[in-house]
Amino acid sequence: MNSVIKKKITVWIIVSINLVIAFFSGLLIPEFEIIYRILFGFVIIPALIAFDFFILDLLTREFKPLSISKKITIWVFLCLNLLFAFIIGSTIPYMESNAKYNMGVVMIPLLIILNYIIVDRFHFYLKNTEFKDGGYTTRKNEHSQIKDKKPIIEFNGKTYIFSIRSLIILAVGAPLLSYGIYQFFDTPFNFWLHEIVVKQTVFFLNLLFNMGAESAYAPVGTHHWSFEIPNRGKIYFQTFCTGIQAICVFAALILLIPHSQDSETSHDIIWRKTKALIISSAIFYVVNIIRMIIQIYLYYIGYAWEDIHYSISAASSFIAAIIILLLHKWIPEFIISILYGGALVDKKIKENRKETISEMIKQSHKVPLNLIRKVLKMDKKTYQNNMISWASKFGYSIKGDFLIIPEDRVEKFLEMLAWEKSFEKEGVN
Repeated sequence: MNSVIKKKITVWIIVSINLVIAFFSGLLIPEFEIIYRILFGFVIIPALIAFDFFILDLLTREFKPLSISKKITIWVFLCLNLLFAFIIGSTIPYMESNAKYNMGVVMIPLLIILNYIIVDRFHFYLKNTEFKDGGYTTRKNEHSQIKDKKPIIEFNGKTYIFSIRSLIILAVGAPLLSYGIYQFFDTPFNFWLHEIVVKQTVFFLNLLFNMGAESAYAPVGTHHWSFEIPNRGKIYFQTFCTGIQAICVFAALILLIPHSQDSETSHDIIWRKTKALIISSAIFYVVNIIRMIIQIYLYYIGYAWEDIHYSISAASSFIAAIIILLLHKWIPEFIISILYGGALVDKKIKENRKETISEMIKQSHKVPLNLIRKVLKMDKKTYQNNMISWASKFGYSIKGDFLIIPEDRVEKFLEMLAWEKSFEKEGVN
């Protein structure tokens, strides 16, 4: 392990320790007198934030100075992560759920992982500058050399090549992973999420409509949390109401989207996946809160629950289309990998057709015109207009539904057939 990697890991560990300190600072605030609360909130947290900025210098010493804007950007990300940990910690003491401390158990490790991704991004910025003493860049602007003859898809100046295994993992693993994540959040261990969503919804209902809604907690059975709506009774809350199912689906997709085997294309995919995961999750969460506010308000003013629950839930699903567009913006690998699967199938079919044609030519010097048309990817109109002239150009003849290859042209025909784009070098498209 070289010194730069060691320093990157050291920086990650230090900023993660700061994050944990921020979490416990928030968690312990209610235990102290007001003067110590002020100390934690206005002295210790700013000190941790400032320390994160200076610790980034530990990574920069091997490199030429990085632009201050990029350094500040990374620092802001670390600060937001640290503040989020502090907010989580300061929220837990005021929660009612028996599982409230599990919020920290789940969220803090995720924030520590996010810290690593942020520090790794900073390291990436540094790698794209020149070493102080070497005068060379560490990033190579060369495409990976893929030995296997695989389909290649080019999009926006980048090259996409995927392994069959990665495509299978996406197709099989995404549904399983999505289901597994949902089942994890559907356990009482994670009912802290129910409390967060219910109380935030109640807050906005009362803020916007002054309806006097309340949240109720009864840790028995399967529905620990419910809404109490004046003059309308209770609405019981379950995991599906959190919107976590949509987040699970897209989280599984994002995590398992295959990486291109071209290093120039895939060098920043972890960063792109992280952005897509955070923003898509935030969008789903906010839209779900808005959905519940609308539903409960309509229920409050007299609409039947059955009339509004499923219709509004279905209407809000259009957000999934927006997320797909975001995925394509940040992770075009998702759509391209689907197209790539089709390209692999098409390539295999074409190879089988070529093998069939080769066997026919060797045995009888003739091949069905329909097979030739498919190998050349001629549409029917082009086939009807150009096949005779094409055959004549290469010295072949057509009899009925067959292309006849003279014996002295067989070897050349088989040679051209083996090309990646058959007959293209001879001017046939």
